[in-house]
Amino acid sequence: MIRAMCAFVGTGLLLMSSVPALGAVRFAEWSPQTVGAVIEAAAARDANVMVVITQPDWCPGCIQLDRALLRNPDAREVAELTEDWVVLEILGYDEPDASVLAAQGLGFLGTPTTLLLKPGPGDERLGDARQLAAIVGFPEDYLEQLSRAAGGHDAIAAAQALVRERNDAASLQELARAYLAAGQADAARRIFQSMLLREELSYEERRAVALQSVLQPTQRVEKDHRRTLVELDAWAAAYPDGTDDADYVYARAWSLLSLGERDAALAFVRDAYADNDDPEATARYLYLAFRDPTELLLADAEQRARAAVKDFPEQAARFHAAHGRILRRQGELAAAEAAFLRALALTEPGDAAHVTYAGQLEFVRQERAQAGS
Repeated sequence: MIRAMCAFVGTGLLLMSSVPALGAVRFAEWSPQTVGAVIEAAAARDANVMVVITQPDWCPGCIQLDRALLRNPDAREVAELTEDWVVLEILGYDEPDASVLAAQGLGFLGTPTTLLLKPGPGDERLGDARQLAAIVGFPEDYLEQLSRAAGGHDAIAAAQALVRERNDAASLQELARAYLAAGQADAARRIFQSMLLREELSYEERRAVALQSVLQPTQRVEKDHRRTLVELDAWAAAYPDGTDDADYVYARAWSLLSLGERDAALAFVRDAYADNDDPEATARYLYLAFRDPTELLLADAEQRARAAVKDFPEQAARFHAAHGRILRRQGELAAAEAAFLRALALTEPGDAAHVTYAGQLEFVRQERAQAGS
């Protein structure tokens, strides 16, 4: 995985420029060994620390955030806003960064997540710092949220006030989202439990909330896959009619793969994703295979991605890109580059998908250049 700014000799952490170095935001140099000093220096001058948890080689929102703002030299507003901040880029799922996040006490809901922190004297970890904001994804009001947080707005306090004012399921849902965005799994879990007590929820709504109370805090924030499987078993026992739910199926498969339970994972995945007639199910399977840490599914996924281009011609660009990601995981960089080029040719410049495919293509070309291929 290619990423951020420079190489620290002897740390084992390789940091490289993923896109042209000149951008709106100046990313600080860091390593697992120096992050404590970065925190101390920021506290000493009362500076905000902005942590961008990202995967800019494949994550659509991450690529769009980079190209629209963080690494866009023309994005003057974000440049001025972050001029005096310390900005750290940390990969959410790749090692060694993922272990650094855990060691620093930072949970996150998904990539991209932007955390705005205010470290104080004595804070040893990023997780010890006061959190000013947690922005998940790349929403249209990203800059507005970041600016409000820097000015003192507290998203969790605002959501708590909304609950006191309205005291309904929708306001509780907003509060749960705020806690999840901040990586506060236990607090979010308590809110989900409160939601399940609401009499106005229909059976289908209650089932969906109960599932999210597992997937969001336990699997996505805490990444506790053993506990996730236990909680999914309890959910399936309570809602046996929901075991074909796409989120349930993906979550169970992901936890089995993450735990390295290869036989159980393969049996479950084969049964769950056997039907190729649904493009959405096929896309979910290909994404699962791309992210699978065991690489158990890659060979089959490569064939299915190639077939999906023909089976779903109206979504050919989507499946060319999925094929490119699988080929990249397999080390077939020339073929991956060709797949991303085909995806680009089928989309319009300026479309979000086109921007994403262009970013993925750029990473593959950089990897080919490094490999001398």
